[in-house]
Amino acid sequence: MKIIESILREEKVQLEKIIKEVQKRLKTAPPGHLRITKKRNMPQYYYKSNETGRNGRYIKKDETELVRGLAQKDYDICMVKNAQERVKAITTFLLKYENTSLKQIYRQTNQYRRALIDTSVISDEEYIKRWQSVEYKGKQFAEEGPEIMTERGERVRSKSEKIIADKLYMLGIPYRYEYPIILEGRIKIYPDFTILRMPAREEVYLEHFGMMGDSNYVENMLCKLNTYEKNEIYIGVNLFVTFETSKKPLNTRALDKMLKKLFLPE
Repeated sequence: MKIIESILREEKVQLEKIIKEVQKRLKTAPPGHLRITKKRNMPQYYYKSNETGRNGRYIKKDETELVRGLAQKDYDICMVKNAQERVKAITTFLLKYENTSLKQIYRQTNQYRRALIDTSVISDEEYIKRWQSVEYKGKQFAEEGPEIMTERGERVRSKSEKIIADKLYMLGIPYRYEYPIILEGRIKIYPDFTILRMPAREEVYLEHFGMMGDSNYVENMLCKLNTYEKNEIYIGVNLFVTFETSKKPLNTRALDKMLKKLFLPE
């Protein structure tokens, strides 16, 4: 059902865009309407308005632009009407869908009762809380390495990773830093960031490659990406990456835009 909900929300956005564009075009449309009859298997066009009467004025052959303008206008009027009705229907459905969500039962349950019940359906808020409370052991730090701390109070390996972690934290995007995952062949790797994508409750990964000017580093990066691909973790699907070199640092503005686009529901 989440897929259907997502499709409907996207359709609503597109419909609202179409309505806006068509209404703008209608402002410059010619007045009146078009009536079409057929004579000897050939269409005949009539211009209808308050002044022309019921049947309208015959449109001559040299008034092609008027015919096209009136036809477009009549079509656009129907387009806006139907699109508005569809937006209304989608809005009504989504509201009803949300209000009857099984998660609502848990949200509306007293906190003391929550401790007494077992449920397979919990609210997004509770799911995020439980997901972030999982304890794990990340990759060890070298003793001589710099101590770079995030706003959330965790140690990271670079200033750029701190920027990413702090941005995720400020945007309210649930994440784990260097959470170990086991891949095919019992290979353990530590993605820089494991992100919980809501409302799908899907775990995806964000890797920051910060030494792209180093050829050995790039080779290791390609090996890591190859390992991801062998385990059906693909860039742009469930793996996202950022890059930088010593001359081209992390673009924080682009990072902010990317994180909002990927992980914050509209």
